[in-house]
Amino acid sequence: MKRAIRNLIIGKNNYIDSWTEYRKVILSGHYALIAITVCLLYSVIDLSWSLYKPIPVYLFCVGMLSLAIGLHRRGKHCTAYYIIFPTLNFVVYLFASSEAPATGAYILFIPIALGAFAVFNYKQRFIAVNLAALTYSLFVLAYFGDFSILPKRMYSEHELTANFLINFAVALPTSILAIYLLISLNHHNGRELVNSNRMLKKLNEELDRFVYSTSHDLRAPLSSVAGLINLAKDNENPQEVKRYLGMMENRVNTLNKFIKDITDYSRNNRLEITRERIRVHELANEIWEALRYSSEAQVITFKNEIPEDLIIHSDTRRIHVILSNLISNAIRYHDLRKEDPYIRLQHYAVNTSHSFSVEDNGQGIAPEIQKRVFDMFYRGNESSQGSGLGLYIVKETTSKLAGSIHLNSHPRKGSTFTFTVPIQ
Repeated sequence: MKRAIRNLIIGKNNYIDSWTEYRKVILSGHYALIAITVCLLYSVIDLSWSLYKPIPVYLFCVGMLSLAIGLHRRGKHCTAYYIIFPTLNFVVYLFASSEAPATGAYILFIPIALGAFAVFNYKQRFIAVNLAALTYSLFVLAYFGDFSILPKRMYSEHELTANFLINFAVALPTSILAIYLLISLNHHNGRELVNSNRMLKKLNEELDRFVYSTSHDLRAPLSSVAGLINLAKDNENPQEVKRYLGMMENRVNTLNKFIKDITDYSRNNRLEITRERIRVHELANEIWEALRYSSEAQVITFKNEIPEDLIIHSDTRRIHVILSNLISNAIRYHDLRKEDPYIRLQHYAVNTSHSFSVEDNGQGIAPEIQKRVFDMFYRGNESSQGSGLGLYIVKETTSKLAGSIHLNSHPRKGSTFTFTVPIQ
C-alpha cells in the first residue's frame, strides 16, 4: 500500500535523492490525496441532501489537487506545494464564509495549518508561518465578516448539528493523520540515522585497525625482502643466493596475497550485487585448479561433492571470494601428520537458502578462539602466515549477500565452514 501511494505521488520510475525533499513531497502528496477524498465525501453528502451549488467548488478543489500531484510526478515540487495549501485555504474559506458559525466549517482550517507546518521543515519555517497567517486571516474574515462569494446557506437546528458533527468528524481524523504521517516519516528518518551512525562507528573502528595492521603487514615483508637483498649482494655462493631468492619470492607472494585481500575487502564494500547464473561445482574446480600446485596442496585430496548440475543465482565474484578463501585456508592449515588429508565441498538446500560446507581434516581450531576467527586482522597464533583478513572478508561478503557463515571445529580433527546464501 505504501509503495502504491508513493508511486502515485512521485511516479513509479521517479526518484528523489534528498531525504528532506522526499519527506516534503510524500507529506504534501498525502495531504492532497486526503483532501481529494474529503471533497468527494462532502460531494456525496451534499448530493444526498439535494444541494448542488457546492459541487463545482468541490470539483475545482479536486482538479487543483490533482494538478499538484501531477506536478509532483513531473518533479515540479515547489509549484505543487504552493498550489495545495492556498487552494485548501480558499475552498474552506468559501464554505466557512457562506455558512453559520454553528456548522463548524471553520474547524477545517486547523488541519490545513497543521499540514503546512508538517510539510515545510525548520529551514522553511517562515513559509509555514506565512501559510498559517493566511489560514488565520481567512478564518477571521469568514467568522466575523459578512462578505461571502457563495450564496448564504440557511440550516435548521437539526441540520446545523449534523453539519457540525460532520465537519468535526472530518477535521479531527485529518489532523491526527497529518501528525501520524509526520511522526512516521521522522521515525523512519531517525531509524536510518541510528543505522548510519552504527555503520559509521563500525567503519571508523575498522579503519583504525586497518591503518595499524596494514602499515605493519606491508612494511614487514618489504623490510624482509630488503634485508635478503643485502645478504644476497654480499654472498658469492650461488646456492645461498638461490635460497635467498626463494625466501624473497615467498615474502613477495605473502605481500601479493595481502594486497589481494585488501582489494577483495574494498570491492565487497563498493560494488553493487549482481545476479548471475553460477555453476558452483565448476567454480569450485576452477578455484582448486588455481591453488592445487602450491607445495602445501600437493598431498591434499580435493572432494568436490557439489552436484554438477546445481545452478544458483547470485554474485559470481563474491561467491568466488568466499570459496577461494575457505579452500585456501583449508590448504594452509592442513595436518601433515594425517595419512589422507582432504578438503570436501558439499551442498544442502534449506528452505529458501543454499548452504555450502567446506570441510577439512586439518589442524582444527581451539574452542576459545573460534568466536574471534572472523574478526578483522585476527591471527590464531604468531606463526600464522595469513593476513588475518580472509575469514573477515568471508563474513562480510556473506553478509552482503544476505547470508551467514558458521564454524564447527575440533582441535586435531578438522574444521567445517558452512555458508548460506538466499535462493533468490
